[in-house]
Amino acid sequence: MTRALLAAAICAVAAAGSWLWRPLLAQSAAVPSSATGAALPRLPDGRPDLQGLWLKSAGGFQGLFIGSLDGTNFAAPGGGGRGGRAGGGPPAAPRYEYTPEAEAERQDRLKRGYEDPEARCHLPGVPRALEQPAGLYPVQIIQDEKYVALLHEAMHDVRIIPTDNSPHPRNYWAWDGDSRGRWDGDTFVVDVSNFNGRTWLDMAGNFVDENEHVLERFRLLDRDTILYEATVTDPTVFVKPIEMRFTLKRVPQEQQILEYSCLEGERSLQHYTDEDGGKKRRAK
Repeated sequence: MTRALLAAAICAVAAAGSWLWRPLLAQSAAVPSSATGAALPRLPDGRPDLQGLWLKSAGGFQGLFIGSLDGTNFAAPGGGGRGGRAGGGPPAAPRYEYTPEAEAERQDRLKRGYEDPEARCHLPGVPRALEQPAGLYPVQIIQDEKYVALLHEAMHDVRIIPTDNSPHPRNYWAWDGDSRGRWDGDTFVVDVSNFNGRTWLDMAGNFVDENEHVLERFRLLDRDTILYEATVTDPTVFVKPIEMRFTLKRVPQEQQILEYSCLEGERSLQHYTDEDGGKKRRAK
């Protein structure tokens, strides 16, 4: 990791104070997983109950700063499958294969890490909100018969997803795009489109444009574990779809979402650039 990217990560962590105490509490009071084969919690309509406070269990910020909730690098069951790794260990990192034009753009963005939208407190987008910084800041899931809502501590990002598989709106574009969900058996499937093309996928310069499309799958493995899978396609940026696969673990009940003191438009260029670059940028 370059000095600029490491500094960027530390800057992102400092945006909210909850990270100082959350790891210690999480590791000391982690909720034990349900026994294998135990019945899943369900709502009155029979759907799996996804409600609760969740945190990405391995990788990303989580792996960099605090490890997983139970002190291990939790790998999703069926390692060696899509995005997994045989023999356990953390999930494999996504593979990005760009078109030649998009690769040139990514290389240029690597020199401009301070332009990452998260550096200005913009919404992370999808799937970044669950991939990064979900390893550090939790997401609250609220659910009923008609909607599944994701309330992220980071940037106070909110996604309200109808579960009726209704069509996407026309002439609408947003940081998080537009999400429409449906149930496929016990798996919640979310189709996301209508992106504004301004989000990055991470701090390493990986990006998408307005042609991004995401298909998400949420599957409750036991009462304390959600398997999350995402397929990202963008024909003007990638030559093949991007696959992500990791787990979310339930956070102890005594924890809660806290205020995230990062306001849209803020800038912290001195933390996102090297010393000379930062001075030159601030001088303009």
